Amino acid sequence: MLLCNGLYCSTHYYGPWVQHFSKRWRVIEFDYRGHGKSAEPREPASVTLESLVQDAEDVLRATCDAPSVLVAHSMGVRVALELYERAPHRFRCLILLCGSVWDSLGPIPSRYPLRNLVSGTLGLGGRIPAVADWLKDQTIKHDLVSKVGYGLGGLSRTLTPREPVEALLRNVSRLDIRLMSSLGMSYIAHDARWILPRVTVPTLMLVGSKDSLAFPAHARAVVRSMRCAEAYVCPGCTHLAPVERPEEVHRAVESFLLRHLPR
Repeated sequence: MLLCNGLYCSTHYYGPWVQHFSKRWRVIEFDYRGHGKSAEPREPASVTLESLVQDAEDVLRATCDAPSVLVAHSMGVRVALELYERAPHRFRCLILLCGSVWDSLGPIPSRYPLRNLVSGTLGLGGRIPAVADWLKDQTIKHDLVSKVGYGLGGLSRTLTPREPVEALLRNVSRLDIRLMSSLGMSYIAHDARWILPRVTVPTLMLVGSKDSLAFPAHARAVVRSMRCAEAYVCPGCTHLAPVERPEEVHRAVESFLLRHLPR
C-alpha cells in the first residue's frame, strides 16, 4: 500500500491505518517535498500539485516492485488519480478517503466568498511573503484551523482526536509560506475529473456523512463517472473519518479488498 497525504499534511493522519493494515500489507508512507521529514525544495515558490505527483511517483519507483494498492486522503486523492494516470499498470485498486476530485470548496454558492478569501490569502504568499508568514503564525497561535474546521464540517468536536489536528499545526508551522501559496493555488485550480473514466481498477470512494469538504453527493458523482467504483459513507463523520471512526473505516476497506483482491 502506498499512502498519499492531504494538503499541508505529513504522515500523521495515517497512524491507525498503518497500525491496522501493516499486519498484512507492506505499507509505505512518505512526506511530500518541504513537508514533515522531507528536505526543503530549492524553489519553494514553484511547488505545485504536479510536484507532489512527481514525489509520489519517485517513491513508487523506489519502493514498490509489484502492483500496489494506492491509498489517498483529502488532496491526496488528486495526487493519487494523477499518479494512476501516469502508471496505471502499477496499481491493483484505489482507495480514496475523504477527498474531492474537482472544486475543492464545493458547489454551494454561499461558500464562494470563502473560496475567494482563501485564494486571496494564499496569493499573499507569493506577493508579500512577510505578511503571509505573519498571518500563518497568527493562524497557528490562535488555532484558527480548528475553529474554521469545526465551522465548515472538516472536524468534529466530539469525534475528531486532538493529536492529528496538533500534528497538522506542527507541520504547517514548518512549511515555507511560498510553498504553501504556490501549492494551495495550484490545488484550487486543479481538476482531475477527466481521469475518472480512464480508471480501470476497482475503486473505493469513502467519505464522512458530515464532511462538507468532500461531501457524499460529490463521492456519488465521482463513482458514477468510473467503470468499477463504489462509495461508502461513514455516518456522523467529517473530513477526518479515518481517525474519527477507524474501526468502521478499516472494516469497509477490508471488505472491499476481500471482494476485489482475494488472497
